[in-house]
Amino acid sequence: MDTLLLEGSEVRAMRWEARDVPGGSTVCVEFAAACVRRDPVDAPGGASVRRDSVWGNVTALTLRLSGVMSAPDVGASEFSLDGTLGEAIGTLSGGEVRQAAQMWRALPLPCHVSGPVTLSLRFRAGQEWVWQGHELTVQAEAGSRFFESYAC
Repeated sequence: MDTLLLEGSEVRAMRWEARDVPGGSTVCVEFAAACVRRDPVDAPGGASVRRDSVWGNVTALTLRLSGVMSAPDVGASEFSLDGTLGEAIGTLSGGEVRQAAQMWRALPLPCHVSGPVTLSLRFRAGQEWVWQGHELTVQAEAGSRFFESYAC
């Protein structure tokens, strides 16, 4: 099983996809190098293919938060409905996904969370972006690859 760790992941781009329907906008976070832990996998017959977890980067991974509105977080950066999110790129110093009383700093791949959900991303450059939405998905894009790396 693969697990995305928000801290240490490199964001290539963030896009705001505004919709005409209230509450129907989407924030897309595109990772250039998502920090991923790949856990041991059992082969048929119960033998383990790997004994230890492997750390690395996954290229071409996208996180989508649908049904977005700005979260009421005082420390968060503001964003414009008609502006770009161009300053929201670089390495994440942290981040979390919250749903009700649950909080995750790592997400299984692929991932789908329904219901009210809050996404918070903190960049090493100092920006913090916080959104609330109705549905979060994380999945690899076509052509995505895993590269072992000790940098994660």
